[in-house]
Amino acid sequence: MNLRRYRSSLIAILALIALLAYYWYQQPLILSPFGFRILANQGATLALAALAQLIVVLTGGVDLSVGAIVGLTNCIAATYMGTEPWSATLVIVLTLAAGLAAGLVNGLIIAYGRIQPIIVTLATLYIYSGLALIIRPQPGGSVPGFYAQALTGSWGYLPFALVVVLGIALLVWTPIMRSRLGTAIRAIGDNPGGAHMSGVNVTRTLILAYALGGLFAACAGLFLTAQTTSGDATIGTSYTLNSVAAVVFGGAVLGGGRGVALGPIFAAFFISIIISVLFAAGVSPFYQSIFQGGILILVLVFGSLWTLRARNWLSVIRT
Repeated sequence: MNLRRYRSSLIAILALIALLAYYWYQQPLILSPFGFRILANQGATLALAALAQLIVVLTGGVDLSVGAIVGLTNCIAATYMGTEPWSATLVIVLTLAAGLAAGLVNGLIIAYGRIQPIIVTLATLYIYSGLALIIRPQPGGSVPGFYAQALTGSWGYLPFALVVVLGIALLVWTPIMRSRLGTAIRAIGDNPGGAHMSGVNVTRTLILAYALGGLFAACAGLFLTAQTTSGDATIGTSYTLNSVAAVVFGGAVLGGGRGVALGPIFAAFFISIIISVLFAAGVSPFYQSIFQGGILILVLVFGSLWTLRARNWLSVIRT
């Protein structure tokens, strides 16, 4: 394993460890089996949304519709899942297909329309949010108890949410990134012209990347449905910007080409837990957003300085 690839994830890992240590100091029971399950459930949805954002960022784009797809798939699952195992399985498949289709639409417009991704996904954000409102005008719906338990329960200190995130990262994300498609995604993010000259089908790669982004966003929506046991068309709003923050905090480069899943996953848990930590520390709700943003800025600045210093040090060693 090339550990240097994961160097950019170190800041997110250390920040999460420090945050959990402080949280444990404030609330010792938070690292009990029950507390650990709560922490895992808090961060799992954003971790999956961060994977959806990351695969797009690696191509050099940004997907502003991630949160809308999370909300849309949440509404589909909570509205139509029913109570029987067969109906739940069918709706899970259809929900994943809906997320894949939403991402596919993004990719087709971007690849063939030659329009900037941020513009296209801003437009589809409104479309997918509108579809979610048509499906569920008011918050509500339900999911079977076995479905919620299967994703949000735990076995001792092993929360099922963590198994879900790691399973998707290891069984879906990693094989994709190690395939020719993953190489092509990184190549067009690093140098689109050079990738095309090297024989990479840029159009097809962009379409597949955005489609897979929609699929990962649907996974996030399905987990969110298990966590809330209901549907809400507006619930995915925060996941768009938070997924971008998690990707950047996790060491990926917005220009494309560089980034691994480990950092954004740790960063997603950091961002999801920080509000609870501020509440435990007695920070007023009126100031929590200010503190959250300030802490993220400090961590990102420190991470950028550390990365720059590490690169300079490596340059000196090589010379």
